[in-house]
Amino acid sequence: MICCRHGYKRVSQDLRQNPDIMKHDILQINEKEVEWNGWSKADEIEHNRKRIIDDEHVNKLYCDIYEIPPGKANWPLHYHTCNEEVFYIIEGCGEVVTESDVLQVKPGDVLRFPAGERGVHQLKNTSDSETLKYLDFGTTNLPDVVFMPAENKIELFAGKAGQDKMCSYKDL
Repeated sequence: MICCRHGYKRVSQDLRQNPDIMKHDILQINEKEVEWNGWSKADEIEHNRKRIIDDEHVNKLYCDIYEIPPGKANWPLHYHTCNEEVFYIIEGCGEVVTESDVLQVKPGDVLRFPAGERGVHQLKNTSDSETLKYLDFGTTNLPDVVFMPAENKIELFAGKAGQDKMCSYKDL
């Protein structure tokens, strides 16, 4: 191990070659070294995401940074049956649509969405000109079912690439 300013960092070829070991080791990542990936759906949903802790290193917690362009939402209104999410608003303003309310958000706000119907949410950037940037982290329990009530769809996350499935309620 090498002692560095931010704690201990393992330097071992075995750890880099074995992702299962890395899932249980300390991980130091600089977000500036992670690439943005964009996604959009229809006209109202669009985001750029940095997967700070990627699938190779995820054990029980993921961590992403998102940017939502002006006038867009991050995802369709949804909730997870098995996983909680936490958002930390870094910059910009917007609103979160929940089960029973619309919450105004600003830099410094922290939002927690529990698993289940009470955790239904959608984050929207209400600005005409500024990007909304936030940190998103949460649990990674599998399998997970994500309900999108406004679209009458669900997504099943099995945990292995190619096994996830999207279907409408009527297909069940």
